[in-house]
Amino acid sequence: MRAIASLAMRSPTAASINAAAYAVFALFFAPFMIVSGAIVGLATLRGGFGKGMTVAVAAAVVAGLAYYVLLKQPAAAFFVGMTWLPTMFVAQSLRSTENQGIALSLCAVFGALYAVTARMLIPDVEAHWMAQLLDLAETVKNQGGTFFGAEEMTVIAGIMHEATIVVTCLYWMTALLLARWWQAELYNPGGFGSEFRTMVIPRVVSPIAAVVAALALLQMFSGNPSGLPSDLLVVLVVLFAFQGLALLHHRVNKLSLARGWLIGLYVLLVLMPHRVGLLLAFAGIADTILDVRQLRRRQRPKN
Repeated sequence: MRAIASLAMRSPTAASINAAAYAVFALFFAPFMIVSGAIVGLATLRGGFGKGMTVAVAAAVVAGLAYYVLLKQPAAAFFVGMTWLPTMFVAQSLRSTENQGIALSLCAVFGALYAVTARMLIPDVEAHWMAQLLDLAETVKNQGGTFFGAEEMTVIAGIMHEATIVVTCLYWMTALLLARWWQAELYNPGGFGSEFRTMVIPRVVSPIAAVVAALALLQMFSGNPSGLPSDLLVVLVVLFAFQGLALLHHRVNKLSLARGWLIGLYVLLVLMPHRVGLLLAFAGIADTILDVRQLRRRQRPKN
Protein backbone atom coordinates (compact mmCIF):
# COMPACT_ATOMS: atom_id res chain seq x y z
CA MET A 1 0.00 0.00 0.00
CA ARG A 2 2.87 2.39 0.74
CA ALA A 3 4.16 1.82 -2.80
CA ILE A 4 0.85 3.12 -4.21
CA ALA A 5 1.24 6.40 -2.30
CA SER A 6 4.89 6.71 -3.25
CA LEU A 7 4.07 6.28 -6.92
CA ALA A 8 1.14 8.71 -6.79
CA MET A 9 3.20 11.42 -5.04
CA ARG A 10 5.84 11.59 -7.75
CA SER A 11 3.88 14.37 -9.46
CA PRO A 12 0.32 15.75 -9.79
CA THR A 13 0.07 13.93 -13.12
CA ALA A 14 1.01 10.63 -11.48
CA ALA A 15 -1.55 11.25 -8.74
CA SER A 16 -4.28 11.96 -11.31
CA ILE A 17 -3.49 8.89 -13.38
CA ASN A 18 -3.41 6.64 -10.33
CA ALA A 19 -6.65 8.08 -8.91
CA ALA A 20 -8.35 7.57 -12.26
CA ALA A 21 -6.95 4.06 -12.67
CA TYR A 22 -8.23 2.88 -9.28
CA ALA A 23 -11.61 4.52 -9.97
CA VAL A 24 -11.83 2.37 -13.10
CA PHE A 25 -10.60 -0.73 -11.23
CA ALA A 26 -13.48 -0.10 -8.79
CA LEU A 27 -15.87 -1.16 -11.53
CA PHE A 28 -14.55 -4.68 -11.01
CA PHE A 29 -13.66 -4.50 -7.28
CA ALA A 30 -15.51 -1.78 -5.38
CA PRO A 31 -12.98 -1.26 -2.51
CA PHE A 32 -10.52 0.17 -5.04
CA MET A 33 -12.67 3.31 -4.89
CA ILE A 34 -11.31 3.87 -1.37
CA VAL A 35 -7.76 3.77 -2.76
CA SER A 36 -8.74 6.26 -5.47
CA GLY A 37 -10.28 8.64 -2.94
CA ALA A 38 -7.29 8.28 -0.64
CA ILE A 39 -4.94 9.36 -3.44
CA VAL A 40 -6.99 12.54 -3.91
CA GLY A 41 -7.02 12.99 -0.13
CA LEU A 42 -3.25 12.56 0.09
CA ALA A 43 -2.71 15.16 -2.64
CA THR A 44 -4.90 17.55 -0.62
CA LEU A 45 -3.11 16.80 2.64
CA ARG A 46 0.25 17.52 1.04
CA GLY A 47 -0.56 20.45 -1.22
CA GLY A 48 -3.84 21.90 -0.02
CA PHE A 49 -7.33 22.04 -1.51
CA GLY A 50 -6.15 23.63 -4.76
CA LYS A 51 -3.72 20.82 -5.53
CA GLY A 52 -6.32 18.23 -4.58
CA MET A 53 -8.83 19.85 -6.93
CA THR A 54 -6.29 19.86 -9.77
CA VAL A 55 -5.63 16.16 -9.27
CA ALA A 56 -9.34 15.34 -8.97
CA VAL A 57 -10.40 17.24 -12.11
CA ALA A 58 -7.66 15.65 -14.23
CA ALA A 59 -8.49 12.22 -12.82
CA ALA A 60 -12.21 12.72 -13.56
CA VAL A 61 -11.38 13.49 -17.20
CA VAL A 62 -9.23 10.37 -17.54
CA ALA A 63 -11.82 8.22 -15.73
CA GLY A 64 -14.56 9.68 -17.95
CA LEU A 65 -12.72 8.57 -21.08
CA ALA A 66 -12.25 5.09 -19.61
CA TYR A 67 -15.91 4.85 -18.59
CA TYR A 68 -16.94 5.92 -22.10
CA VAL A 69 -14.85 3.13 -23.63
CA LEU A 70 -15.99 0.48 -21.14
CA LEU A 71 -19.58 1.49 -20.37
CA LYS A 72 -20.47 4.15 -22.91
CA GLN A 73 -21.35 6.32 -19.87
CA PRO A 74 -18.81 9.14 -19.45
CA ALA A 75 -21.26 10.94 -17.14
CA ALA A 76 -20.32 8.41 -14.47
CA ALA A 77 -17.05 10.33 -14.09
CA PHE A 78 -19.09 13.26 -12.73
CA PHE A 79 -20.44 10.97 -10.01
CA VAL A 80 -16.89 9.84 -9.19
CA GLY A 81 -15.75 13.45 -8.98
CA MET A 82 -18.58 14.25 -6.59
CA THR A 83 -17.45 11.47 -4.27
CA TRP A 84 -13.95 12.99 -4.28
CA LEU A 85 -15.16 16.49 -3.40
CA PRO A 86 -16.07 15.70 0.24
CA THR A 87 -12.78 13.80 0.54
CA MET A 88 -10.91 16.97 -0.38
CA PHE A 89 -12.89 19.06 2.13
CA VAL A 90 -12.25 16.68 5.03
CA ALA A 91 -8.59 16.27 4.04
CA GLN A 92 -8.20 20.05 4.02
CA SER A 93 -9.83 20.15 7.45
CA LEU A 94 -7.33 17.60 8.76
CA ARG A 95 -4.46 19.49 7.12
CA SER A 96 -5.54 22.70 8.89
CA THR A 97 -6.54 21.36 12.31
CA GLU A 98 -4.42 18.20 12.61
CA ASN A 99 -7.43 16.77 14.43
CA GLN A 100 -8.78 13.45 13.16
CA GLY A 101 -11.87 13.72 15.34
CA ILE A 102 -12.96 16.95 13.66
CA ALA A 103 -12.21 15.56 10.19
CA LEU A 104 -14.18 12.36 10.81
CA SER A 105 -17.06 14.39 12.21
CA LEU A 106 -17.06 16.38 8.97
CA CYS A 107 -17.26 13.06 7.11
CA ALA A 108 -20.33 12.28 9.21
CA VAL A 109 -21.85 15.63 8.20
CA PHE A 110 -21.44 14.67 4.54
CA GLY A 111 -22.95 11.26 5.34
CA ALA A 112 -25.93 12.98 6.95
CA LEU A 113 -26.32 15.23 3.89
CA TYR A 114 -26.38 12.13 1.71
CA ALA A 115 -29.12 10.59 3.92
CA VAL A 116 -31.20 13.77 3.82
CA THR A 117 -30.80 14.11 0.04
CA ALA A 118 -31.77 10.47 -0.50
CA ARG A 119 -34.92 10.91 1.59
CA MET A 120 -35.85 14.07 -0.33
CA LEU A 121 -35.31 12.54 -3.77
CA ILE A 122 -36.69 9.08 -2.94
CA PRO A 123 -39.61 9.34 -0.48
CA ASP A 124 -40.09 5.55 -0.37
CA VAL A 125 -36.57 4.12 -0.29
CA GLU A 126 -37.73 0.53 0.28
CA ALA A 127 -39.93 0.63 -2.81
CA HIS A 128 -37.03 2.09 -4.78
CA TRP A 129 -34.67 -0.71 -3.81
CA MET A 130 -37.36 -3.33 -4.37
CA ALA A 131 -37.78 -2.03 -7.93
CA GLN A 132 -34.02 -2.26 -8.46
CA LEU A 133 -33.98 -5.83 -7.15
CA LEU A 134 -36.92 -6.83 -9.34
CA ASP A 135 -35.14 -5.46 -12.41
CA LEU A 136 -31.99 -7.35 -11.45
CA ALA A 137 -33.98 -10.53 -10.82
CA GLU A 138 -35.58 -10.26 -14.25
CA THR A 139 -32.17 -9.84 -15.89
CA VAL A 140 -30.73 -12.84 -14.04
CA LYS A 141 -33.73 -15.03 -14.94
CA ASN A 142 -33.48 -14.02 -18.61
CA GLN A 143 -29.89 -15.23 -18.55
CA GLY A 144 -30.95 -18.57 -17.10
CA GLY A 145 -29.81 -17.91 -13.54
CA THR A 146 -31.60 -17.95 -10.20
CA PHE A 147 -32.18 -15.03 -7.86
CA PHE A 148 -33.56 -14.40 -4.39
CA GLY A 149 -37.17 -15.21 -3.61
CA ALA A 150 -39.85 -12.60 -2.87
CA GLU A 151 -39.41 -12.77 0.91
CA GLU A 152 -35.64 -12.51 0.67
CA MET A 153 -35.87 -9.51 -1.66
CA THR A 154 -38.24 -7.81 0.79
CA VAL A 155 -35.70 -8.20 3.58
CA ILE A 156 -32.83 -6.99 1.40
CA ALA A 157 -34.81 -3.98 0.16
CA GLY A 158 -35.54 -3.05 3.76
CA ILE A 159 -31.86 -2.78 4.70
CA MET A 160 -30.36 -1.44 1.46
CA HIS A 161 -30.89 2.23 2.31
CA GLU A 162 -29.21 1.81 5.68
CA ALA A 163 -26.42 -0.16 4.04
CA THR A 164 -25.76 2.59 1.50
CA ILE A 165 -25.49 5.14 4.31
CA VAL A 166 -22.96 2.97 6.13
CA VAL A 167 -20.96 2.38 2.95
CA THR A 168 -20.98 6.09 2.09
CA CYS A 169 -19.71 7.09 5.54
CA LEU A 170 -17.11 4.33 5.57
CA TYR A 171 -15.87 5.37 2.15
CA TRP A 172 -15.08 8.94 3.18
CA MET A 173 -13.75 8.01 6.62
CA THR A 174 -11.51 5.16 5.48
CA ALA A 175 -10.26 7.14 2.46
CA LEU A 176 -9.31 9.99 4.80
CA LEU A 177 -7.54 7.73 7.30
CA LEU A 178 -5.75 5.82 4.54
CA ALA A 179 -4.53 9.12 3.07
CA ARG A 180 -3.32 10.24 6.51
CA TRP A 181 -1.56 6.92 7.07
CA TRP A 182 0.15 7.22 3.69
CA GLN A 183 1.23 10.75 4.54
CA ALA A 184 2.76 9.54 7.79
CA GLU A 185 4.47 6.58 6.13
CA LEU A 186 6.07 8.81 3.50
CA TYR A 187 6.87 11.93 5.49
CA ASN A 188 6.34 11.27 9.22
CA PRO A 189 6.89 7.60 10.13
CA GLY A 190 4.93 6.58 13.21
CA GLY A 191 2.91 9.79 13.27
CA PHE A 192 -0.39 8.23 12.24
CA GLY A 193 -0.53 5.73 15.09
CA SER A 194 0.01 8.31 17.83
CA GLU A 195 -2.52 10.66 16.24
CA PHE A 196 -5.18 7.97 15.78
CA ARG A 197 -4.79 6.59 19.31
CA THR A 198 -5.63 10.03 20.72
CA MET A 199 -8.48 10.70 18.29
CA VAL A 200 -11.66 11.87 19.98
CA ILE A 201 -14.95 13.08 18.52
CA PRO A 202 -15.65 16.74 19.47
CA ARG A 203 -17.89 17.00 22.51
CA VAL A 204 -20.38 19.19 20.61
CA VAL A 205 -21.44 16.03 18.75
CA SER A 206 -22.71 14.39 21.97
CA PRO A 207 -25.84 16.53 22.52
CA ILE A 208 -26.66 16.25 18.82
CA ALA A 209 -26.37 12.47 19.09
CA ALA A 210 -28.67 12.47 22.15
CA VAL A 211 -31.36 14.43 20.28
CA VAL A 212 -31.09 12.17 17.22
CA ALA A 213 -31.32 9.05 19.39
CA ALA A 214 -34.41 10.40 21.15
CA LEU A 215 -36.09 11.20 17.83
CA ALA A 216 -35.23 7.74 16.49
CA LEU A 217 -36.80 6.14 19.59
CA LEU A 218 -39.95 8.22 19.21
CA GLN A 219 -40.15 7.21 15.59
CA MET A 220 -39.75 3.55 16.48
CA PHE A 221 -42.46 3.74 19.14
CA SER A 222 -44.77 5.41 16.63
CA GLY A 223 -44.68 2.21 14.58
CA ASN A 224 -42.42 3.46 11.81
CA PRO A 225 -38.88 2.22 12.51
CA SER A 226 -37.39 3.74 9.36
CA GLY A 227 -37.01 7.43 8.60
CA LEU A 228 -34.55 10.29 8.67
CA PRO A 229 -33.83 10.12 12.44
CA SER A 230 -32.86 6.45 12.14
CA ASP A 231 -30.71 7.31 9.11
CA LEU A 232 -28.86 9.96 11.09
CA LEU A 233 -28.48 7.55 14.00
CA VAL A 234 -26.72 5.12 11.64
CA VAL A 235 -24.28 7.89 10.69
CA LEU A 236 -23.53 8.60 14.35
CA VAL A 237 -23.02 4.91 15.12
CA VAL A 238 -20.39 4.71 12.38
CA LEU A 239 -18.72 7.87 13.67
CA PHE A 240 -18.50 6.74 17.29
CA ALA A 241 -17.38 3.28 16.18
CA PHE A 242 -14.17 4.91 14.93
CA GLN A 243 -13.62 6.47 18.35
CA GLY A 244 -14.18 3.06 19.91
CA LEU A 245 -11.59 1.66 17.51
CA ALA A 246 -9.16 4.41 18.52
CA LEU A 247 -9.80 3.55 22.18
CA LEU A 248 -8.97 -0.11 21.61
CA HIS A 249 -5.80 0.78 19.70
CA HIS A 250 -4.84 3.02 22.62
CA ARG A 251 -5.35 0.26 25.19
CA VAL A 252 -3.44 -2.32 23.15
CA ASN A 253 -0.54 0.11 22.77
CA LYS A 254 -0.56 1.20 26.41
CA LEU A 255 -0.64 -2.37 27.71
CA SER A 256 1.94 -3.51 25.12
CA LEU A 257 -0.35 -6.29 23.94
CA ALA A 258 0.41 -8.38 20.87
CA ARG A 259 -0.93 -7.19 17.53
CA GLY A 260 -2.91 -10.40 17.34
CA TRP A 261 -5.56 -8.78 19.52
CA LEU A 262 -6.17 -6.09 16.92
CA ILE A 263 -6.01 -8.58 14.07
CA GLY A 264 -8.65 -10.67 15.81
CA LEU A 265 -10.80 -7.58 16.27
CA TYR A 266 -10.64 -6.67 12.59
CA VAL A 267 -11.44 -10.25 11.58
CA LEU A 268 -14.54 -10.15 13.79
CA LEU A 269 -15.42 -6.74 12.37
CA VAL A 270 -15.38 -8.19 8.86
CA LEU A 271 -17.33 -11.30 9.85
CA MET A 272 -19.90 -9.55 12.09
CA PRO A 273 -19.85 -5.86 11.12
CA HIS A 274 -23.25 -5.00 12.63
CA ARG A 275 -22.58 -6.44 16.07
CA VAL A 276 -18.91 -5.52 16.40
CA GLY A 277 -19.50 -2.08 14.93
CA LEU A 278 -22.28 -1.43 17.44
CA LEU A 279 -20.04 -2.55 20.32
CA LEU A 280 -17.30 -0.22 19.09
CA ALA A 281 -19.82 2.64 18.94
CA PHE A 282 -20.84 2.00 22.56
CA ALA A 283 -17.15 1.96 23.53
CA GLY A 284 -16.67 5.28 21.73
CA ILE A 285 -19.68 6.82 23.48
CA ALA A 286 -18.40 5.57 26.85
CA ASP A 287 -15.01 7.11 26.11
CA THR A 288 -16.69 10.43 25.28
CA ILE A 289 -18.64 10.44 28.56
CA LEU A 290 -16.06 8.92 30.91
CA ASP A 291 -12.85 10.11 29.25
CA VAL A 292 -11.39 6.60 29.51
CA ARG A 293 -8.08 7.64 27.95
CA GLN A 294 -7.97 10.74 30.19
CA LEU A 295 -7.32 12.94 27.16
CA ARG A 296 -9.39 15.86 28.40
CA ARG A 297 -7.71 15.68 31.79
CA ARG A 298 -4.30 16.01 30.15
CA GLN A 299 -5.44 18.98 28.13
CA ARG A 300 -6.66 20.94 31.17
CA PRO A 301 -4.29 23.75 32.13
CA LYS A 302 -2.38 23.19 35.35
CA ASN A 303 -2.75 25.81 38.06
